[in-house]
Amino acid sequence: MNELAELSPKEDISLSELISAIYSGKIKVIVGTIIFAILSVALALYLPNQYKSKSTLIINSESSGGLSSLAGSLGGLAGMAGISLGGGQENTNPLIAKELITSQAFILKFIEKHSLLVPIMASTKWDEANNKLVINSKRYDVDRGLWLFKDEPTKKDRPKQEDIVKEFKKLVTLSEDSKTGIITLSIEFYSPELSQKWLSLLINDVNETIREYDIEQSTRSIKYLQGLLVETDNNYFKETFYKLIEEQTKTLMISKVRDDYVFKMIDPPNLPEKKSKPLRAIICVLGTIFGGFLMTLWILVRYFMSVTEPSHLSELKELNEQSKA
Repeated sequence: MNELAELSPKEDISLSELISAIYSGKIKVIVGTIIFAILSVALALYLPNQYKSKSTLIINSESSGGLSSLAGSLGGLAGMAGISLGGGQENTNPLIAKELITSQAFILKFIEKHSLLVPIMASTKWDEANNKLVINSKRYDVDRGLWLFKDEPTKKDRPKQEDIVKEFKKLVTLSEDSKTGIITLSIEFYSPELSQKWLSLLINDVNETIREYDIEQSTRSIKYLQGLLVETDNNYFKETFYKLIEEQTKTLMISKVRDDYVFKMIDPPNLPEKKSKPLRAIICVLGTIFGGFLMTLWILVRYFMSVTEPSHLSELKELNEQSKA
């Protein structure tokens, strides 16, 4: 029985044993850590540089939603007539402007308008020597202008809309300070010049989209009020309609002349001089630490397996049978 006990697995492992096990496998730990360090350096060097252009914005308080302001102004008159036009609504232009940046319809229109599909979906890095984007030849054929999704590609083949929107959203970041209302909008891309250019285009297109909407709404409102003016003989109603037409005309004028219609730039998009990604030093340090940890864990697992599994199973079985006999 004593011999059987001596051959049974150990149940307790002391800290000194663990340290001894790690020390005995130190060569493997060192070699493994060095390999992971080399791989992390290779990965850090392989990842292309990216540059982030930022712009600081505030909401232009003078921008107005034509339909909302019309409904608010007509509130008293509509109440007298026994109808509701939704008066008292707040200006929703700022909310619409922020939502536009992440909306699929606006993103697809923006990319199509400025011919950004190939740069966003097929570029891999920026060639500083030749000052141009490097296009993935396995994804897009520049010479023939074809997307290579199929064995026999055609001009009609394009990336899926969901994928286009997803890739664009990766480039754009919007944050807002809840206390000050200051908005920070940024675009991160392989080229510092393109990130600055695209951000300027994005801000301008958001302002232009809201402006066009308000111009359309104000124009319709004026026509509607002019029609009411012709139909009524009530002097009070006529005076009110004249005032509302005047208000909508002012809105129309502001919409046509103001460039920073919703987003007013405090700081225009900058031309980034330093890369924002990748953080090569951090990648190398974390990769090395991870490699050392993984190799140490591997050494300990092997040690645990060696001390918890009996090495002489046949002898144990034979002794067990003898003890029963």
